[in-house]
Amino acid sequence: MTRLIHIPKGTPRLRTRKGSRYWYLRRFTPAKGYSDLYLGLAGNGDVENLVAFIGERKQRLEELKAVKAALRQLGVKKMELQERGYHQMFTALLEAFGKAGLWDEGLMLIGSWCFNVYAQAFDVEYYPLRTMDFDFGLRIPYSGDKADIHELLLNLGFSARIDMAYDKVDYVLPGVGMVEVFIDRDQATAQQIKALKQDLRLRPAPVAYLQLLIDHPVQVKIHGVHKSITLPAMSAFFVHRLITASSGEYRDAALKRGKIRKDYKQAALVAKKIMEDQELRRHLVRVIDRLPADERHKMAAGAAAAKEYIKAPDLSEEDVLWIQKALAESNAAT
Repeated sequence: MTRLIHIPKGTPRLRTRKGSRYWYLRRFTPAKGYSDLYLGLAGNGDVENLVAFIGERKQRLEELKAVKAALRQLGVKKMELQERGYHQMFTALLEAFGKAGLWDEGLMLIGSWCFNVYAQAFDVEYYPLRTMDFDFGLRIPYSGDKADIHELLLNLGFSARIDMAYDKVDYVLPGVGMVEVFIDRDQATAQQIKALKQDLRLRPAPVAYLQLLIDHPVQVKIHGVHKSITLPAMSAFFVHRLITASSGEYRDAALKRGKIRKDYKQAALVAKKIMEDQELRRHLVRVIDRLPADERHKMAAGAAAAKEYIKAPDLSEEDVLWIQKALAESNAAT
């Protein structure tokens, strides 16, 4: 039943515009009425999968109703039947990593699921399209206790998949997603990577610019996980998205443009939240002020390139303006 928690509420609606068909999600908000949230072009694989996923909601609600009725007959109280939290596998991963002590030793949630936490924990505007992959960054050097991460993930149901091209191991669970752990390429020596393989039974993927996220951690407590988890501050996430939007690693070239658009959309919604909060704005100034010259240049280039990926209403002109506004005001303050 925890799958139901992750299904967006609303009714998919198909519209035709200028000869093309697009999916929207109609939602009702008290005091605001109905609004249509753009999902994407009809026929696109990711979009059609999302529409099918949304379509499961009615069936899952009926199943949940039947389960609750049976539990009530067994004497389970109403308060114990309330649905809260995140996707079951997501919380299971976070909980397992916590028991292994990794949150205390430099593990960080990154990627699209990080944005999901921003939306649910920090009231960043909801955005439904994201990958189902679970991405984590790990601080180097790792100085924590030994742990068998390989066995931990296998026990959760994932299967190890060796990627010889990038010398990394991904953990895949069909129908749910993939777990990837990354380290900063410029921070990790060959000896440190060897130690990770021995101490954690983990073969992480080295990437550029990860240290930008690692250097600005925040902790948050989420429902269903006993220990607080670590994720990057929204200001660091925003800057990182701009630097890597068009140059991210380990991407399928056929899906690259759609992935770039999603990254810019997430950056825009985070920028909007940052601009609403004075302390977040001050932190963004500090993050930018610490950037090396080459990363500051790539950040500016990434922001300028955002307009090339506008495809309203998925990534709108207004979204790009939020990116530019946040960056302009922060640059002026550095």
